[in-house]
Amino acid sequence: MIKRPQKSKNAFLTFIAIFLSLNLFFSGGYFSYGQESSPAQPSLINDLSSQIQNKQNLIKELEKKVAELRNAIKDKQSTQSTLKKQIASMEAEINRLESEIQLTREKISETNLQIQKLDQEMGELEKKINNHKEYLSNAIRIINEYDKETAFEIILENNNLSDFLDQIEYIENLQKNAQEKLVEIRALKAQADNDKQKQEDFKNSLESLHQELKSKDLVLNFQVSDKEDLLTSTKNQEKNYQAQLKQVLKQQQDIEKEIYQLEDKLRMAIDPNSLPTAQKGLLDWPIKNAITQTYGPTSITGFINNVYTFHNGIDLRARIGDAIKTAGDGVVVGVGNDGKYAYGRWIAINHQNGLITLYGHLSVQKVSVGQQVKRGEVIGYAGNTGFSTGSHLHFTVYATNTFKIESRWYGALPIGGSLNPLNYLD
Repeated sequence: MIKRPQKSKNAFLTFIAIFLSLNLFFSGGYFSYGQESSPAQPSLINDLSSQIQNKQNLIKELEKKVAELRNAIKDKQSTQSTLKKQIASMEAEINRLESEIQLTREKISETNLQIQKLDQEMGELEKKINNHKEYLSNAIRIINEYDKETAFEIILENNNLSDFLDQIEYIENLQKNAQEKLVEIRALKAQADNDKQKQEDFKNSLESLHQELKSKDLVLNFQVSDKEDLLTSTKNQEKNYQAQLKQVLKQQQDIEKEIYQLEDKLRMAIDPNSLPTAQKGLLDWPIKNAITQTYGPTSITGFINNVYTFHNGIDLRARIGDAIKTAGDGVVVGVGNDGKYAYGRWIAINHQNGLITLYGHLSVQKVSVGQQVKRGEVIGYAGNTGFSTGSHLHFTVYATNTFKIESRWYGALPIGGSLNPLNYLD
């Protein structure tokens, strides 16, 4: 349908002036928007982009430094034979954690800049959408005014046929431009929806980074405290360290033998009917790193007469401070600290399906007894506590009907009939 022009020549000239003004502003002005109506905005966005790039360059440098520090201590994790070596090992871990904390802070700063930049861009986008809507409103109003008369009446009101044809051409152009603006509005709204999702993602990432920073600070404080305790207890004397080391190793071995003897009997008490059907993926990996020791019988060098024993779980490679996640939904039934013995800092979770999982040698525990947890939720951070020759995660799966926590002079000891975790992990 052809839209109709106004009654008189003067009215038509007024329409042409309005149309050309609108078309010039909204087609040319759209692409230069912000330079004319808000000169400060592009400058601010460009400044934020520059700051973001600088932060990203710094983050790359810090990531490289952290990787180098991790590689430097990766192959040196063991019970150190001298106090000097033990202190050096602790200081290396502290230095790594401090660098990781600095890296996390820079990531927080970069994410904040990304959010600020996106806020500015979304504001500009909203203005563009509003301008396009205003253009459409004006175009529709003008077109509707020409709809009120017949073509014959308009021809009679013009001086000649040429004027009439010029009016028809301009109205058709107005209709075409209005349609184009409608298409652009839809595209801009899709971009706005996408930016809104990006903003939400940035905010979620920021929250995770703040949680990571808080946790790394706790782990660092633990490492510093552990180093200070060692220096205090040994009075920074090698002979005192060697005497402590000898005594602790003997006690650790005695405790390990006790655990083996108790759990050897409890494994016989497992009720098969109380267990879920063994299936891959029933439990999730608490940390997706390589297995350093598998489940089952093993010979442990260091026990008196090289005692043949049984490893009641699997060990997973983990650095001090790595996040440890629960293997499934459940309730926390135990949180303990065995010091330098057994599992050190540990957490036990009842999955209410016949299985209980144990997470040992932690540096920090984030949950408490009775707390409900969800599959994949961070419950603590890896460490080197308890009877451990290097930072890692010890992960055990128990049959619920055999599990119990007993009191010992060094802390609370979780014991039970263990099952092979690989039967339930995917």
